Amino acid sequence: MRLAPRMLLPLLALLAASPAHAEDDFDGDGYTESTGDCDDTAPGINPGATETANGVDDDCDFVVDEETAVYDDDGDGFSETDGDCDDLNGLSFPGGTEFEDGEDNDCDGVVDNETDAYDDDGDGFSENEGDCNDTLATVFPGGVEIVNALDDDCDGLADNGTTAYDDDGDGVSEAEGDCDDGAVNVYPGAPQLQDGSDNDCDTTIDEGTDAYDDDGDGFAEEEGDCSDIDAARYPGAPEAPNGLDDDCNGVVDEGTDAYDDDGDGTSEEEGDCDDTDAQSYDGAPESLDEKDNDCDGIVDEGTDAYDDDADGYSELLGDCNDANPVVYPGADEVADDLDGDCDGTVDEGTERYDDDGDGFAEVDGDCDDGDRRSYPDAGEENDGRDNDCDGEVEQYVGWDCGCGTGAPAPSLIGLVMASAWMRRRRRL
Repeated sequence: MRLAPRMLLPLLALLAASPAHAEDDFDGDGYTESTGDCDDTAPGINPGATETANGVDDDCDFVVDEETAVYDDDGDGFSETDGDCDDLNGLSFPGGTEFEDGEDNDCDGVVDNETDAYDDDGDGFSENEGDCNDTLATVFPGGVEIVNALDDDCDGLADNGTTAYDDDGDGVSEAEGDCDDGAVNVYPGAPQLQDGSDNDCDTTIDEGTDAYDDDGDGFAEEEGDCSDIDAARYPGAPEAPNGLDDDCNGVVDEGTDAYDDDGDGTSEEEGDCDDTDAQSYDGAPESLDEKDNDCDGIVDEGTDAYDDDADGYSELLGDCNDANPVVYPGADEVADDLDGDCDGTVDEGTERYDDDGDGFAEVDGDCDDGDRRSYPDAGEENDGRDNDCDGEVEQYVGWDCGCGTGAPAPSLIGLVMASAWMRRRRRL
């Protein structure tokens, strides 16, 4: 067993204090073999001598060169001359593993290098102090974040706060086109919302929503535009006859020829000649109102106010037959079985009219239609006229004065009148 030098020194001192032997001190160094001189022929070798790096056990402790630069004091396989920077620490030697212990374990002149306690990149921070990449001097706590896919400020995020980082977590960064990387609902291709933001990053705000004037006519849907894809349709636009609500008031084509203004079912385009009057439209019944109700260009036709036969008189003006232009008040009466002059009498003053009311007209053989006592088969009177219209002026036979009065006998007069009355009845 090898004894450490510090254990041998007390033993040697004890031996030196014992009574001297009779042995000789051959080298004169004050020690004999019995007092521990391991080489009594060399005065520099004895207990108490200083060990030097000479390959000899100078102090006779049975250890050669201990505590010299050539001796591996800590037993780690290296002496000072071999490069051991701390030959009293078995963990420190050339090529040793660096530990986080405040020692230069690998004897490279740097303490704790390559451990979390050492600032390897010289940026002022070690791993223990929060440096997340101690091989790059630009990466440390509080560093400036740049676009490099590294966590420059050691906050656990790479490129945060730069255009390459998706700050709002919507999947798109500024570098990828996000026009507002602080709003999660704003990114290229996002659905456009009515929120005053350019959600889809196309430089247009609220397009396609009720707040946006899509057709550029000055009105959006929320401002009353009833068709925001047609620039001709907006509140207050001029109404055109196109089947559309151009002015967005809920009514189609009002004020145009296509609109039925008076609600009679017909517009100007459909033939209504007065679209302010519900009684006037194409095919309406004509009324006596001095209007062209049926829109045929004629006023009151077919009514008593209209001269239907164009003879200058309507029914209201006394035309008794407004379908016959030869019949009107004051017309010449002709023999046509009509009341030509509308005086209530038919064919008066013509050969067809019984002017004297005796039941016979000239066409019936009345030879004197101004004399009620002259007509065919009338009783002949003694009056110098052709009473019976036989072409002869005859006198009754058997005329009897009777009492000198000149009157016929009553029985004969009655017979004559009865005979004449019967003939007239048969004609009628």
